[in-house]
Amino acid sequence: LLLLVITYFMVDLQTNFFQFLAIEYTLAMSSTAAAVFLGCAVEDPTMATEFLPLLFVPQLLFAGFFVRTDLIPVWLRWAQYLCSLTYGVRLALLVEFGDCAADPTIIPNQCAQLFEINQVDEDEKALYWIILWGLFLTFRLGGLAILRKKATKFY
Repeated sequence: LLLLVITYFMVDLQTNFFQFLAIEYTLAMSSTAAAVFLGCAVEDPTMATEFLPLLFVPQLLFAGFFVRTDLIPVWLRWAQYLCSLTYGVRLALLVEFGDCAADPTIIPNQCAQLFEINQVDEDEKALYWIILWGLFLTFRLGGLAILRKKATKFY
């Protein structure tokens, strides 16, 4: 929480702090759920640690934040829809630049171009929230199912 407060004021975000907190919290929950799922799927904790870059590096690539998604090969673009960071970035862009993108007096509207490049649709804001929470539930319940299966094999 302290880190979020420092980041919020240091970056001088235009959005409400509690919206920023909600996005970051939901993103953290869905990301850690994916890590928990991975940890439940492997036998050795060391092996789980070695697989973490395999889980988080694609998040950075497919979120559209560092690499534009239209520059990713078409046959690989589907992976962006499995990455929670994709939806976290889209929500953050919506709350930070939503007013700017809707302003017709700004020419050229760089906020609208940013939305277009990152495939952000203002009408799908609720869908982004649902997908983030859905990823959280899917990965957590998947981890639970794996652990239950492992527990029955043990006895």
